[in-house]
Amino acid sequence: MSKHTNFRRHNMGGHDAEGLKNFWEKVIQEQTKQREGEESRLSKSALNKLCHEWTLRLEGRARQVQAHMKTQKEQTTLLSIEALPSPDKTVA
Repeated sequence: MSKHTNFRRHNMGGHDAEGLKNFWEKVIQEQTKQREGEESRLSKSALNKLCHEWTLRLEGRARQVQAHMKTQKEQTTLLSIEALPSPDKTVA
């Protein structure tokens, strides 16, 4: 529950069905209004936008690192192949 939720005692003289219905409708209406206000506040928050931007940055950086590692591995493979003696120069 939210720390802003108020549990107030409502004085009801009689416990008729209409009175209970009105009471709960009012409680639900107040809670709905609070929830909508909270949703509105969260939708205006910059946190979601910042989180999305940082996720994109991290994904881009991860792609850069992977590309660099792939290039480095290919270069290492080519160097090791070039370092091998050619079959023409081997002694039989």
